Amino acid sequence: MNLKAKCAFSIGFLGLLCLMFPASARADLVGTTVTGSLDFDANGLNFYNPAMGFVPAGFQNSAGAQDSNTVVIVGGNEFGFSDEINTDVTSFSSTGFTFTDTSITVGPNLNITLTLTDPAFTGVSLISSTFPGLTFTISGDQITVDIPGLKASAGEVFTASFNVTSTSSVPEPSTYGLMLIGFGFLGLMLAMRKRLGLGE
Repeated sequence: MNLKAKCAFSIGFLGLLCLMFPASARADLVGTTVTGSLDFDANGLNFYNPAMGFVPAGFQNSAGAQDSNTVVIVGGNEFGFSDEINTDVTSFSSTGFTFTDTSITVGPNLNITLTLTDPAFTGVSLISSTFPGLTFTISGDQITVDIPGLKASAGEVFTASFNVTSTSSVPEPSTYGLMLIGFGFLGLMLAMRKRLGLGE
């Protein structure tokens, strides 16, 4: 087998490896802009809007931070709500978000509708949930989570975690590894070709 054939074979073999073992992409939501809405019993009010007066300090939607229900994701405590009955928090990571509801007093919780809109959103899946009857949908770039009302004990905590796919995906490290191997092979073949005086 001559050098040209060896080089073509090596490149073809690497291409085949890439096809056989495609590297998946992981979402990176940090740095994207998300708009949050927290509605109880479909009353049309957004309690993630700091102007409503129910956003405590320490959240991105609080007056001391981004002061809006549209925030840039920083990787934690993007949205907060608190009253004398319960506390609700939506926290993002680079790959998804978690919604947490903590009951302060015993009694019934209202129906909750959580709506999150981010131009980067392309898909969503549920990782885990302790909310009975939780449902969720995605339409375009908007994720909607519906949670039926329930009776909660004082101090009881409910959580739901979601994985989100996005347009702001970055390649896995294995993708870069395959590219480096490919360039290494090309460099080796070119060096061998020069050494054997087959250049030009």
